[in-house]
Amino acid sequence: MSRRWGWMCWRPGRSSTSSGKAARPAAAYFSPATTCWRPTGSATGWPSSWAVRSAPSARRATCAGRWARRRWRTRLPTGSSGGPARWTGVWDKIRAVWFREMLDTVRDKRTLYMMILLPIVLMPVITLIGPYMTVRQQETLAQEVPVAVVVGSEQLPQLVGWIEATGALAIEALPAGADLGALEERLREGDVHLIVELPEGAAERLLAEQPVEVRVVVEAGSRRSAMAAELFKALLGRYSDQLVAMRLAERGLSQQLLEPFVLQERDITPREQLAGRLLGMMVPFFVVVWAVAGGMHTAIDAGAGEKERNSLECLIMTPVPGVVIVAGKFLAVATVSFVAVLLLIASTSVSLLYLLPRIIGAADTVSVHLTIGGLLALMATMALFVGLMSAVQLAMSVFSKTFREAQAYVTALMFAVMLPAMYLMFVEETGAALWIYLIPVLNVLLVCREVLMGTAGLPQVLVTLGALVVWVALAFGLAVRAFTHERVLFRT
Repeated sequence: MSRRWGWMCWRPGRSSTSSGKAARPAAAYFSPATTCWRPTGSATGWPSSWAVRSAPSARRATCAGRWARRRWRTRLPTGSSGGPARWTGVWDKIRAVWFREMLDTVRDKRTLYMMILLPIVLMPVITLIGPYMTVRQQETLAQEVPVAVVVGSEQLPQLVGWIEATGALAIEALPAGADLGALEERLREGDVHLIVELPEGAAERLLAEQPVEVRVVVEAGSRRSAMAAELFKALLGRYSDQLVAMRLAERGLSQQLLEPFVLQERDITPREQLAGRLLGMMVPFFVVVWAVAGGMHTAIDAGAGEKERNSLECLIMTPVPGVVIVAGKFLAVATVSFVAVLLLIASTSVSLLYLLPRIIGAADTVSVHLTIGGLLALMATMALFVGLMSAVQLAMSVFSKTFREAQAYVTALMFAVMLPAMYLMFVEETGAALWIYLIPVLNVLLVCREVLMGTAGLPQVLVTLGALVVWVALAFGLAVRAFTHERVLFRT
């Protein structure tokens, strides 16, 4: 080694083929004490063909310059195929990085929570808690009869008695001239749920076949008060229909004169499509969000975490191409994200198709039918989108200087994919142009919903898969460039 360099480096001597000794893998020579790759088999710790010199800076000691790394690459021993030895056994190297990152992931409780606990436990709770509470509240309200105060009940005693006989409302009859201010205060406090005021001379107007104005006071902020108002309107409508039928009968006319049209409605939507519509509203949203959240901690730890632990410099000093290292980390992030998405879809589907219908009392009206082709299209779309988000997160993590900075970038990415997902949850997009399926996130949302509803077309699916392949390749190339570019990797 030349003395003009002030950093620690190594240079191989003769190749393994010329010395007759088997070359040791560089991955076995890591020593945390020296933050450099060191062999452990020799007595001195370093082979005679290596030149070592201490460095005043830890980073300069573990990171040779760009020129020196080019020089090492040209002098690495050759493999049996004649190419550089660092390219031999590429899959073994990728698998080593992949399994190492997966081992760190399994040891991290935060990642296990995001990958297993939240999809299996929290998502069904979120899906079912709203309908369950609504059903329970409706049952409670149905058991409690609302109280309606009728002011001027002596004007129409037949109407008051008929409503009370139905049992739908508890009637509190008051004479005309009662204090409306005090009654409104009771309404605000919840003692009564409805105030009905009958005008003077209401009976005479009915006998004269003239309309009677009935005033109703309701507290719109109270659900019980609103329900009492709806009940009173329905009961008053039924009583009005009876009066009209009596008047027509007195004149010898049929009630059909007032109903020239009879509406008959028939729903042709299959039960499978109804269930698919329910799944298509929820599952795509969870897929795109959990494709980011599922592998978030693994992606951040693979890039920014390595920087904070000062182990990234030692990793890139190994005679392994950067694309191989990135491929292993990418597979680890994608594996964690894909497992999380699968668990989420399984738990959400069980909740929506089996548990929710039983909660709302519609267990026999919900079923889903998914073809083999639709299932394959759904799985391929999810896998490619998970790969896209994994590559983007890994590039962000490598670009970040600290763990917190990487978290900020990934959180922004999560909100970016949530916006179109929330839009499509409540807006039914039909007949979208084919070029829409070239846009990432949107194409995944549309294809997932159409597959679950059974309305997906082959051109839309093929365009989506082709576009996702291109986007994944671009994102992976961006991650590789960020990992192999020193000005990005070691930016300050």
